Amino acid sequence: MSVINQYIQLVAQNTLKQDAEQYKAAHALDELSQKLILAQDQTSLVSTIKNLFSKNKPIQGIYFHGRVGRGKTMLMDLFYQQLNIPRKRRIHFHHFMESVHQMLKDCSGKDNPLILIAKTWSTEVDVLCFDEFFVNDIGDAMLLAGLLRAMLSNGITLIATSNCPPDQLYKNGLQRARFLPTIDVIHQYCQIISIDGPHDHRLLMTDIPDLKYRDFYIGCEVKSNFLLHHFTELITDNVCYNDSIIIHGRVVNFLACSDKTIWFDFMTLCSSPRSQRDYIKLADNYATVLISNVPQFSGKLIPAVFSGVEDGYQRSGVVMGQLRGLDDEARRFIALVDEFYDRGIRLIIAAEVDIAELYQGTQLNFEFARCRSRLFEMQRLNYL
Repeated sequence: MSVINQYIQLVAQNTLKQDAEQYKAAHALDELSQKLILAQDQTSLVSTIKNLFSKNKPIQGIYFHGRVGRGKTMLMDLFYQQLNIPRKRRIHFHHFMESVHQMLKDCSGKDNPLILIAKTWSTEVDVLCFDEFFVNDIGDAMLLAGLLRAMLSNGITLIATSNCPPDQLYKNGLQRARFLPTIDVIHQYCQIISIDGPHDHRLLMTDIPDLKYRDFYIGCEVKSNFLLHHFTELITDNVCYNDSIIIHGRVVNFLACSDKTIWFDFMTLCSSPRSQRDYIKLADNYATVLISNVPQFSGKLIPAVFSGVEDGYQRSGVVMGQLRGLDDEARRFIALVDEFYDRGIRLIIAAEVDIAELYQGTQLNFEFARCRSRLFEMQRLNYL
């Protein structure tokens, strides 16, 4: 079934709200799908042998951008599911970069490691779908242009989603001039399509009474036993309290754990040293994660945050009311929510304030808008 037909069906079922920009995007995806399938069908035995040594001229992909909750990931997933091509891959951008850094380690000492990595991908993948193309790491920014150009020139067709147009990627980032060739590569190999609009569809679908309180409690969790009640409902026979697990060689304390369910204090998960890799590992091992004491992020910079946080620096044990910043913790919380949302992990939270009021700063407004929208959506998904 085409992307357009799937979209029309979801609207008819009232699963989606009709949206003109989404409809146009679905049409563009169907056109791309037809080009990809036609190119595959026209491949002869001679060209198949030739392709063992070199890729065909790449088919131009699509780069979707728009504000949070505009259905970009949903449309890409509809495209991916109906695309009848075996050599395809759908991956979150964070996971892709994680794999690239691991491959760089494996290629240590070899000439042109980015070319080698690109060839590895191009021998396995014809169509690559990136979800959440977003760059905020200087290391990623420095290597992306060469890597993407090598991959896409080898015949990989890229479909990507992002909250911002290509020209705004890594905006105000360190040494951004060295990232600009990446933007040129995206423009060269992708059709740029805006799917922006006035409505966040995740918020439109959260009109069930008291929906946002199902897995998100506001106030003193200790008095309400909100998380304890949920944990008790989820546990099996193997229960452990106030112990620890090892993630990437580091000790991580937990409040309670039972097979596929684990319960943490916020500072344990989002105070340094933590990274996206930690959240990937948690998503690999647990289906439900509970988090106590999620604070309101004021966003006011304090010297320790402004100058960078050392690996050994921890904020655990500090009274919440004494903290004036928490932007570093907010960044990690965003990464955590992104990973759990993408992997379908159930996230149960007890917080100081409502989802809409979690971030009060300015520096991370853009990034936290996606986090906020996804938290609302996770409540709806867990309700259904």
